Formats: sequence, structure tokens, C-alpha cells
Amino acid sequence: MSRSNRSNSARPFYRIKVVNGMYSTTSSDGTENIHLLNVLNWSQLKNLTLTEGTTIKDENELKTKNFYNTVQFSIELQQKMLNLKSMFIDPSGRLINYYQLRTSNIYKDLCEMAKHLTTINLDNVTENERKTLFINLYNILTIHGIVSLTDVPKSVLDLNQFWKTTSYKIGAHFYSLDDIEHGILRGNKPHSNCTQRHFTFNDPRAKYSMRRCDPRIHFTLNRGSRSSPQIAIYSSTNIEKALNMATTSYCNSQVDIIPENREIRLSKLFLWYRNDFGRSETDVLRWITKYIDEPKQSLLKTLMDRQSSKDNLHISYKIYDWMLNHYDSLISNRVNINN
Repeated sequence: MSRSNRSNSARPFYRIKVVNGMYSTTSSDGTENIHLLNVLNWSQLKNLTLTEGTTIKDENELKTKNFYNTVQFSIELQQKMLNLKSMFIDPSGRLINYYQLRTSNIYKDLCEMAKHLTTINLDNVTENERKTLFINLYNILTIHGIVSLTDVPKSVLDLNQFWKTTSYKIGAHFYSLDDIEHGILRGNKPHSNCTQRHFTFNDPRAKYSMRRCDPRIHFTLNRGSRSSPQIAIYSSTNIEKALNMATTSYCNSQVDIIPENREIRLSKLFLWYRNDFGRSETDVLRWITKYIDEPKQSLLKTLMDRQSSKDNLHISYKIYDWMLNHYDSLISNRVNINN
């Protein structure tokens, strides 16, 4: 499928089963092929065994260890991300200079810091702290996954199973980008192209899922594309305000109202994840009215009030630009590739 066609569809989704950092696929002739997850803070080759069993410690064993303080880790991660943003993300907050970042000490520090994720304990943090941590981890994991590639792609869609295999080991378990987005942040809801919940009922990671799906998280996640929302750094102390700001910013820029045609143009995110916003397109529009500024808010409310069976609103969806959110120019006068 060409990129122009792919940009009009949600990214493909199908389940993979992960065991000890490995997943399997079946070829057309029925042969099972074993692959390694791209776990960026843990080496499979150092931890794999050829005998039965697993080298990964179970949760009870891990609980006897001295954990890296999860809240402190989250705060330190926020500071590292602020440094990264000031030097390698453009003023719009959407584009990243991946090449400069790759050769910087900031990137080296983030790689080292990610190793501490294997010793944090998610049991002793509040839901807001967990939400904040996983939003920031999703964004830094996306960046980490792209920077770690030998060749930076033109589009994240050119990367085979990027969201399913790009992972961190957090505590005792592996979390891919899809696991974080759908299993944790969306409250273990199905992917838009799937009918089953992301985590099965006996998956130990399911206990860390949000109790409900907060649709605002869609406007915080950097998917490595040019249509992704701004990259921000989130703190549990003001997470509600920050989520509202991120949502309002994205909706104001991505919701277009053409009153003379009774047309409303929306980001594809509202199509792919419609059930997160409501049961119908009307529900989605009502939800949007809370997060757009004047005069758009009044225009949308007026069009909805005048809606009738003879003169329905026309809702269309913009093409989602999956081209990589890479930026070639020097981001900041303070940039030094050795900093």
C-alpha cells in the first residue's frame, strides 16, 4: 500500500505474544519464526537461557530488591526531557532533530536512565503519578526507538511492527508502545482495529491500567509523525491542567469549521478512536466543544443546534501525515552535540 493510502488509515494492528523478550510469527508455510523484541533498556542476549524456564525474575522476587524510587525517577525523567526539548525539538514542539540528538550526551544520559526502569515498582504510586509516568515514557520511548535505528526512516510506517516491538522493560514486565497506549493509558481498551481488550484477563500488567479511558491522552502522545501533537513534559502535580491545555491546543489547530457548507473537518484521531469520545459523531462534536476556543466554539454549537434530518452536518477527516517528524536545522543556539 502506498504511503498516500496508508495515511488515510489507522496503523495496522494484530496481536503478538511476548515471552521473555521474544515473540513468534508464522510464515505462509506454517513455519514458526522467533524474533527478539526491540527492548531498548534490557539485553535479551544477556538474559536468555537455553534451558526450560525464564531468567526474568518474577514479581515476588523483584519485590525483595531495593527499587529505584518511582516518583523520583519520574521527576528526573521530566528534567532530562526538558533538556532534550530545549535543544533538539523545534519551537512548534512537534519536530525533532534526531541526528543531532543521537550524538549528544543528553541521549546517552537518557539511555542510562532507562536502565533504572527495570527496578522501579509501579505498585506504590497513585494513578495520576502512573499516568504521568507512562505518558512521558511513551514519548521518550518513541524518540529512543527512532534514534536507535541505523537509518532514520522517511516515515514510521516504514518500520515493521514499530509500535508492537519497540519496548522498555519496566519492573518485571515488558511494555511496548502499543502496550503503554492501549493497555495502560486507554484503560485496557481494544485497539481501533481490534475487538479484544489489549491485555488479557490474566495479564499481570493489567492491574496498572487506568481505571477509565481519558480521551485527552490522545493529544499527549508523540507517534513519530508530523501530525502528532506537540511534545510536552508532564508532571503529576498539574496533570489535569496540562491535559486540558494539550487537548485545547490540538483541537484548536485540528478542528476546522466551514459554516457556509455546514462542514466540520477533524483529525483522523477522532475517527480511529471515536469510541473513546462517545458513541456517535454527535457525541464526539459535543466533546470537542469543551476544548475549542471562540469563535469556533460558538460556530460549532450553532451548527449543532440547527442540525436537522434535512440538513445534517457534513463531517470529514483530514489526511494524517505519517511522515517522520524530523527537523534538519539547528534547533537552538545553545546546541552543542557534546552536551
